[in-house]
Amino acid sequence: MPPPDARPSTACDTPLCTSLLEVLDGAQRRLDLAFYGVRGAPAVIKAIERARTRGVRVFGVVDRTADGTNIYRDTDAFVTHLDRVADDGSYERKMARNAKRRRPSPGPDRCPRPPGTKGPLQCSVYDLGDRCLFAAQAADEPFTTAGAIMHDKFALADARALWTGSANVSDTGIGGYNANVVIRIDDTAVGERFRAYFDDLLRGRFHAPPEPGRPPPPVHPIEGGSVQVFFAPRDRPMTRGLRPVIRAARERIDVAVFFLTHKLLAQDLIDAHTRGVRVRVVLDATGARNAYSKHAVLRAAGIPVKVEDLGGKMHMKATAVDGAVVVAGSMNYTGAGERANDENLLVLRHPALARKMHDAYDALYDALGEHTLSQTPDPESHQSGSACSDGIDNDHDGRIDGDDPGCSEPSAPPPVLLWSAPKPPGAACHDGAWPTTAPIGS
Repeated sequence: MPPPDARPSTACDTPLCTSLLEVLDGAQRRLDLAFYGVRGAPAVIKAIERARTRGVRVFGVVDRTADGTNIYRDTDAFVTHLDRVADDGSYERKMARNAKRRRPSPGPDRCPRPPGTKGPLQCSVYDLGDRCLFAAQAADEPFTTAGAIMHDKFALADARALWTGSANVSDTGIGGYNANVVIRIDDTAVGERFRAYFDDLLRGRFHAPPEPGRPPPPVHPIEGGSVQVFFAPRDRPMTRGLRPVIRAARERIDVAVFFLTHKLLAQDLIDAHTRGVRVRVVLDATGARNAYSKHAVLRAAGIPVKVEDLGGKMHMKATAVDGAVVVAGSMNYTGAGERANDENLLVLRHPALARKMHDAYDALYDALGEHTLSQTPDPESHQSGSACSDGIDNDHDGRIDGDDPGCSEPSAPPPVLLWSAPKPPGAACHDGAWPTTAPIGS
């Protein structure tokens, strides 16, 4: 967890950054860099130049929007240091054209709409064991989701030395302002799997859908345990990677994640809680301000969810289970993370690493006050640590620090309507009959 006085930094003095430099400086023949974007990482650029001076060939893939831009300002300069680069911009432009042609008309609302909302309405029902929990969620304004993002963050040296995880190559990511998890693996079999995937991206095969009958990814033995590598969307990492681990949990589940909007995963966590597993969640404030975030649902089901009130982001995408398994990578716990974005997710059956992750999680969880169990703070406001003086657009609205209205008057979180009703005897919870009573808390 970043210290309270942390700020974005271009100095490469965190383990996140120094471990990346070790991989870059250790390359002898080839470096494969899949970075969502780059900002404020001069030490990484210098390491790439050192590699090229040694005769190492350096290849890269980055994210691009339909208009050719990247969320991180230094990405354009970064790619000039590479021998070859590819991006998903052409895919984004194709998806944007298709979306304009389709634009389906919204049907009638299936459940009561949260007040003041005009966006897509999501009506969900959750089984709490003896009761059913009904949830209605919608964004403030209409929107369409046409494309996807190249969201990987990994470096691979000589198809063997791997650096991967949730940290972006930025002054907030590897700079240590955000909370992240990074994994280092030195293994030929794992490296070759990442190399084959990277080569696909380098050839322009972004956002490849799952193939019918595609076998599950192989399990690779590594020192102290094993690892199974999933790539999204092709390997369906939520369905085939994370969710089976959650469903098999018997004692403890610790989740630290940026976005959690996946309703089936939310039900898995509720099911685990119902069967007596100790489930805890730490969620980012920006993620919790997403209109479809499931933290209110989990809280209503009795699961403790702390929404951080720090300046930096809870940017991890990691889960530790039963002191035996760690699931980590670049993928947020969202439908887009599994079905659309280019992502990687590692399922590590590794007791020593799992215990280390549980210990780090305990420290993170305990450092957040009890008030974070009920709040949903404005991520760019005085409710969130140094967010009004860090020079970062924390809530991605195009306004920074004092120019953001949240730093004068924090905004209210998106409305979520919840109902609880007895479970019908001998029947499952379903959305065929929406409650006519007033929502919880109204």
